[in-house]
Amino acid sequence: MTTSGSADGVRLIDAGRTSPLRAQALYHGIADAMALGDAPVMVLAEPDAPFVSVGAHQDVSREVDIQACARSNMAVIRRATGGPALTLSPNTMMVHFVLPRGRPEGGGSAVVLYGRFTEPLVRAWQAFGVPVERCAWGGIELARYRIGGVQAGMVGKAVVVGGSLVTDFDADTVVRQASLPSDHIRAQLRDLIRERLAQAGRPVDRAAVRTALMAGVGDTLGWTLQDSTLREDEQAAIERRETQMAQMRHIFAGGQRMANAGMRATGGLKLVDLVRRSAGGLVRLRLLERDGVIEDIEITGELTSLPADGLDKLATGLVGLRRDAPDLAVRIHDRMGRFGLELPGITAAEIALALKPVTVPAGRHPLDVLFGNNPTS
Repeated sequence: MTTSGSADGVRLIDAGRTSPLRAQALYHGIADAMALGDAPVMVLAEPDAPFVSVGAHQDVSREVDIQACARSNMAVIRRATGGPALTLSPNTMMVHFVLPRGRPEGGGSAVVLYGRFTEPLVRAWQAFGVPVERCAWGGIELARYRIGGVQAGMVGKAVVVGGSLVTDFDADTVVRQASLPSDHIRAQLRDLIRERLAQAGRPVDRAAVRTALMAGVGDTLGWTLQDSTLREDEQAAIERRETQMAQMRHIFAGGQRMANAGMRATGGLKLVDLVRRSAGGLVRLRLLERDGVIEDIEITGELTSLPADGLDKLATGLVGLRRDAPDLAVRIHDRMGRFGLELPGITAAEIALALKPVTVPAGRHPLDVLFGNNPTS
């Protein structure tokens, strides 16, 4: 039987365990088929094998060890939401909220959107006694270290916000998937999670985590979830997404604007690669310049761009600007506003600072200037 959910309810599609490709294509296809008058959909799925989920704006050739993934028989699949590459394992519940753009829950700034949809995941953790907190840019923190979060994007007429929960809160899996600075920190958080779960005394399994998540959704979003199945148009859209996501040109879509930049760097054109770490993630700038003037540029990385095509528009808008212009940050900010572009955690001033040419005094190494080191005596 196929249902679409009632007007005042939210459809719940729980696919259970499925292939990594299907798990990724599922929420993309539902978003592709979504009309502005449709009810929101919450999608749950667990991959039956480990895989790497790549952010919408990442250059896979520069940010993912493709050979290591191939040796491990681990699929690499690009998603439509931003953020960093994530390694997801079979005991991980992928959680996605898909809703029409006109819904009030999908409105507001990126900060508001992140906070709204991170909260149900945070409450699921807290239901089992683990004292996680919501932090900026959709992050979930434990003892001030980020162990999870949500990513956002726009697909067709839909807003998509996604995250994940380990189905039994296994501490080893949590710390392995989190981006943590050292083995010492990983061991500390692993012990803390185990200790708090033991103190709570509640059995933790998929059913319990699912129940806690649904309670959090009801409490924070006011949604009434109704079990549902896929419509025929959604099923067809998911199958199209599976075909697309398996193609190499889709996996390697990031970085294509400057794919031949090295060959173009002749006749006075210089190729420059820049990297900056910001609160919103790693940002990569690859540009061709002539006498300090940007002739072409591409912006990739772990960042989130709302709307999705905003980065391409911004890149086009930066062509012709001087890297050393004193008002470069103002010009970038103006273009971001003109295009309605949100880059959560990344400011125009940071992009301008990353673009600013570095002047190296005589006797200094460029890295000394970049990192503020004193000259060696």
